[in-house]
Amino acid sequence: MTSADDQVTTLDSDGEKANGKESVSTSTLDPASEEASKADADTDADDSSKEAKPASEDSESSDENDAQSQPVSSGTADTDDMADKEQPTATLSQIEQYMAADSGPSTVVDSQFQTQALPNVTASMEQPIAVPVTRKVQRKTLIIWGILIGVAVILIGAYFILKNMIFTPSEQINTYVSAVSSGNYKRANKLVDPGVANDSRILLTNDYAKDADSRIKNVEVGPLVRNPRGSGYQVQISYTVNGVKQNKVLDIQASGKQFLIFDSWKIATPLTTTIKVAAPKTVDSLVVNGINVKLAEAGMNKEVVTPPSDSSSSDSSDEMQYSSMDQYTLPAYPGVAKVGLPSSKYIQAQPVKLDNPSKVAYIAPQATDALEKGILDKVQQRINDCTASTETSKTGCSFSNGTFEDYGSLSYTNIKRTVSSQPSLSELDLSNGEFKTSLIQTNITYQYRFDSDSDWEDSKSSASDYLTGTFVIKDGELAVKIDDSGKNYY
Repeated sequence: MTSADDQVTTLDSDGEKANGKESVSTSTLDPASEEASKADADTDADDSSKEAKPASEDSESSDENDAQSQPVSSGTADTDDMADKEQPTATLSQIEQYMAADSGPSTVVDSQFQTQALPNVTASMEQPIAVPVTRKVQRKTLIIWGILIGVAVILIGAYFILKNMIFTPSEQINTYVSAVSSGNYKRANKLVDPGVANDSRILLTNDYAKDADSRIKNVEVGPLVRNPRGSGYQVQISYTVNGVKQNKVLDIQASGKQFLIFDSWKIATPLTTTIKVAAPKTVDSLVVNGINVKLAEAGMNKEVVTPPSDSSSSDSSDEMQYSSMDQYTLPAYPGVAKVGLPSSKYIQAQPVKLDNPSKVAYIAPQATDALEKGILDKVQQRINDCTASTETSKTGCSFSNGTFEDYGSLSYTNIKRTVSSQPSLSELDLSNGEFKTSLIQTNITYQYRFDSDSDWEDSKSSASDYLTGTFVIKDGELAVKIDDSGKNYY
């Protein structure tokens, strides 16, 4: 039977073994830690000694108590061995340093204290080191990922909104059609190139659509459909002009990228049309919706046409009937065009309204009294110049030159010419800008002699002819040119 002394001896030997292990790491503790550990060990030792004495007396009185004491010693050793195997090196080192601080003999209570305190010490060391740091890192990671995911969602949503609402063919078409329907032709020209020379863009301005009644109304944009003749899309634009519905199909084609990610679209077919105007060659300009248009500069596709019989503004027989006119094509945006003549005192015509590109505005000017008077004034100037001449012949004066016979040394003097009547116009062609006067008759008186020794003798002659010429009205002013050639009538 094992006595209490043997048990103590066993415990002491185990304690010495433990102390031998602890001595290796004791030197690593700082002095302050050693003093604190020793103080705690002394306090625990005193408490253990008080409890050990009754335990020793119980072991001498009974074999059952001896049997119970033996497992205590072995259990303590097993616990120490398990602690050596399971605990991390850093934790065992601190426990061993703590046990080494007690220089007195070890008791059963010390072994129990070591066995019970080991998990608590380990837990107290693990909690402040691992758990809070891990949670903090995880929280940061979650916040960062949450921000990144939120930004990605916003960017993706913004991309689809811009792609489906801003950078779409429909949006560009709506913007362009809105500019045309509101009469903002300057903006429309920037959005879609009209595709005509600058000189021919005179009607593609905001001034052309100052009057709201001249613009298109009730505009409708049809759905986008695939272009059957190529890539891209087509869309039909419907609108009314002067109450009449009209349509135009626009072609839309892809034209690269915008901002590297959005599709760019180009309207290949502008929402323009043309108007056709016709006027006699004597007219160099017309007024369209208040804009003065130089036909030779702005007009395109000039051709000579025969106007219909009802193109004249009046059925009066005195009105000029035209056999031909010069027709021009002018680019314009769809709408109502009011075509007329510039203000002039020489010609006048009723304005013509165009509301369909298939129609032609025939401007049929009628001569005013001022036109005839203006031409006859030029004729009279020629008559005056011819009759004032003292020469036997002068270019451009066939109506007044007469016949002077040449008999060698025959001389003439005191040549005088007079016209018997005021001139008038027998023909006035506004189609070609030509005129012809009535017959101009001239009486001629003169003197002649054969040589210087002879006396002067009186004689007379006559001549007659027509004056012809052309005229044109430029910038509202009349320009007349009289032909210099002519046939003499006697």
